[in-house]
Amino acid sequence: MNGATGDGARSGARGARGRAGAAAVLARAALRHQRRSWRTVFVAVLATSLLLGCFALAVTTVALGRPAVERYAAAPVVVTADQTTRHRGAQAPLTERLRIPASVADLLRSVPEVARVVTDREFRVPADDGTTYPGRLWEAAELAPWELREGRAPEAAGEVVASADLDLPVGARVAGYRVVGVTDGPAALWFTAPEAARLGGQDTVDVIGVLPGPGVSTGALSTAVREALDAAGAVDARPADERPADDTGELRVLTGDGRGAAEALGAAPLWRDLLALFGAISGTVLMVAGLVLATLITRALRHRAGELALLRAVGAQPGQLRATVCREATAVALPAALLGAALAVPVFALLWRPVTAQAATAGLTLPVVPWALPAPLLTAALTVAAVALAALPATAASGRPTTPRGSGKNQPPGGPAPDGGRAVPQPTAARRLLPQRRQPAAPEPPSRPGATGASTSGAAEAAAVAPAPRAAAGRRPARLTEASAEPRATGGTTATRRLLPQRRQPAAPEPPSRPDATGASASGAAAVPDGAAVVPPPEAGAERRPARLTEASAEPRVSGRVTLAPDDGPGHDRGTASPGSAVPADAGRTDTHGPRAGRTPDRLGGSRSTPGRAGAAADGPERGAGTGSPTTPAPVAPAAPPTPAAGSAGRRIGGLVVLGLGAASAGSAVALPGDGAAAAAGAAVVVMVIGCALLGPWIAGWVLGLLARPLRRLGGAGGWLAVAHGRADSARLGAAIVPIVLVTAFAVVQLGADASVRHATAEQARAAGSAEGALATTVLTTRSELGDPVIDRHPALGVTAEELRALDPGVRAGDLGALGPGTVAVGADRARALGAGVGDTLTLRYGDGSEARLRVVAVYERSLALGAFLLDRGQLAPHVTDPDAPPAPTPAQDLERRLSTAAVAAIAALALLAVCSTLTVITVARRPERDLLRRVGAGRGQLGIMLAVEAAVVAVTGLLLGAAVAALPLTAFSWATLHAPPHLPPGQAAALVAAVVLTTAAGSLLPALRR
Repeated sequence: MNGATGDGARSGARGARGRAGAAAVLARAALRHQRRSWRTVFVAVLATSLLLGCFALAVTTVALGRPAVERYAAAPVVVTADQTTRHRGAQAPLTERLRIPASVADLLRSVPEVARVVTDREFRVPADDGTTYPGRLWEAAELAPWELREGRAPEAAGEVVASADLDLPVGARVAGYRVVGVTDGPAALWFTAPEAARLGGQDTVDVIGVLPGPGVSTGALSTAVREALDAAGAVDARPADERPADDTGELRVLTGDGRGAAEALGAAPLWRDLLALFGAISGTVLMVAGLVLATLITRALRHRAGELALLRAVGAQPGQLRATVCREATAVALPAALLGAALAVPVFALLWRPVTAQAATAGLTLPVVPWALPAPLLTAALTVAAVALAALPATAASGRPTTPRGSGKNQPPGGPAPDGGRAVPQPTAARRLLPQRRQPAAPEPPSRPGATGASTSGAAEAAAVAPAPRAAAGRRPARLTEASAEPRATGGTTATRRLLPQRRQPAAPEPPSRPDATGASASGAAAVPDGAAVVPPPEAGAERRPARLTEASAEPRVSGRVTLAPDDGPGHDRGTASPGSAVPADAGRTDTHGPRAGRTPDRLGGSRSTPGRAGAAADGPERGAGTGSPTTPAPVAPAAPPTPAAGSAGRRIGGLVVLGLGAASAGSAVALPGDGAAAAAGAAVVVMVIGCALLGPWIAGWVLGLLARPLRRLGGAGGWLAVAHGRADSARLGAAIVPIVLVTAFAVVQLGADASVRHATAEQARAAGSAEGALATTVLTTRSELGDPVIDRHPALGVTAEELRALDPGVRAGDLGALGPGTVAVGADRARALGAGVGDTLTLRYGDGSEARLRVVAVYERSLALGAFLLDRGQLAPHVTDPDAPPAPTPAQDLERRLSTAAVAAIAALALLAVCSTLTVITVARRPERDLLRRVGAGRGQLGIMLAVEAAVVAVTGLLLGAAVAALPLTAFSWATLHAPPHLPPGQAAALVAAVVLTTAAGSLLPALRR
């Protein structure tokens, strides 16, 4: 019993190894014979892995970003106010300095572990020419420490030390002070303690640096300082009635890298914005990369549907097909993904340098740590997994056996199908130009070979394409093993052909007899009905190989197909073509009688002589069924018309539903403010592109229906062939259009949204005018979103009555003349979002976290140019760190804009690569069709026109459909946020069209020129 169990287990293990070996052999053979398609996949996977690797490094670097420690590097412990405001769990960094009472410094001086306490406060010093300089206490230079380059420290009230960045020599006079020294550090004038207290105030300070006593560690000093502050109940300098309920006002004790938070107040908001930006962009990159890989892998495997179906027919199990295809895809994707991950590190290092430099100007450090460098390996693994997952559905669709139609109501007239119950794959437009071979109606099983190795029944050899019919017991074909998948010396060139039995023609085949009047041949074999397609067999003694099944001959149709004019039936005119035929009725036919005997078409519409051929039957007859002599094949009933692919109606309905959801999402953007409208528009684009992908075949068929007549008229035979091929394989045409729709819709929405905002802002700025000396800052509002608390940051402008008279905000309601202390004017968009109107009371938080309740006195229109809120300057100035500072461009906004533009360009480049790769795979897969057209007389010029017309149809349809997909969400976003139509600069639109056209031409035409 145990022995039998062990034998069974060993036999099962050997069978599993054999099946795995067969899959490996098939995968290696397919990689050899599908090099061009897999080469395209290799390039696409490499680019995808490279882009994802760069984004992984960027996200990791931004996540590790921190404010730089420079001004307080020499102080192991720094005490500052909490530069964060809170609302029911939500947090937001403050952009203005929140100061602490100067009495806290005296408190810390009494701590035993403290050796020295140094305070720091920045203030403005006006000059005679109207210029203002930042001023600081000279003792605070010890916290860096900044060293004197020349001169000495200030000792009197009229002396200062100037920073080297101000380019002031020793002895120069500035703002009424004499420069006595030059030091390192940021641009500032350094004063004595009494003078700094007079200029900057004595009640509050910005930061307190604490220096330890002898032998006191940083941890012990930090603990002692924290305990002293808690014991005294020290809080920030905000009045209690201005402090929000969720803000405790507790002071922070910073050590290590955390000390940078006390220096650059703009670093924390910039870090949060960059993290949110890269998070959103990474999601878009992953979505686009997934669509790119799925589309490309599907098309690369789709054109091999016939080969996979044939493997399934000769005994390959679904698991073997999946293993074979996954081995192929992984063998190509793994080295490409690893190479892309390796290249991501130097490419990222090169492109990240300007980002790091610009972030440093805002006080933010973006370190590239060594342990984060392997991050691209994770994205490479995800890329390989995505390729493998994309290959599985394509395998299931391609390798699915066709539906039997040998019995019941599906049985065609004249008896069962000649291939043992399996449906004969429908030919493509190009394949229909050649006569088709049909198998005998009922082939007999081969007899046992004799001593000479020849079968006793010469006509009973197995069919080359279809296996023998199943026995009555329903016996399944044997599972392929490694031994059965080994290449044969006399087999075909592909892995599929090596799995099929080879058969040879008799050495001297006899010519078939002419049929008599009754339809029977002289030799007793059945006659061929008029119009039946017969393929002459190979020359005598030549090895006979099974025909390769291509993509178009095996994949299901979802739209109308092109057929040739039938030749059978009395009175048929053989010189005319029926409507919808792929070529003229006599294209591809060799005349056997009459004055045109021995001539085949030279081009579509012409003819040429073919020496040595008197007719199709002269090359040799078909092997008869059940006899040893060659005869004319028996009549075969025509195949039943193909039925639509399973699930095609469901796909169409699903596509329409998805398009409806996308349109609904775009429509909802009109009712949403700001960020909500942008999010709804972005989601609408993605959903509508997916809907177009589902409806691709039907869209392609509809477009061809509209353009068929002008294309045939203007393109001649080439245009006529392009229409025929497109109608015969609308799924292929739809697959070529979808990537162009993706890149067009994505680029139009991203470029159009940014351009629309800039254009509207410039228009409002010209209409609103400008006010010199207006105070620009930010304020905060709180709200709830789906039950979660949210803190929003908005631009605000502080103006005086005189400055307000120089502005034209476009007042919609209320009176700006009532603007003063305790009041606010609100932009129309923000008022709608907050549900506020004239006379209502709003609760705002200033940039330093102080809270105020203000009454709305006006609602104005031009908030893009003036900010979301207008306040009285005198009321706003105490809450701004430096109200006298001249306006300067914000490096954070410029950095975010550049990174966003670069990310959009990278995603668009990946989408364009997907367009080129998909078209290349499709073009390479159609090479047999082009060869067939050349064999039946099509000229190179006609084929070139056909390809050019197809490329033009794909490019124009993709551009128009992508623009239509983008138009709805972009218009909704523009009207919701800008109250203006969208704007796309003509230069950007022209660049997009040129990029799509060139990419389409490169993917469609260049591969066809290579042999």
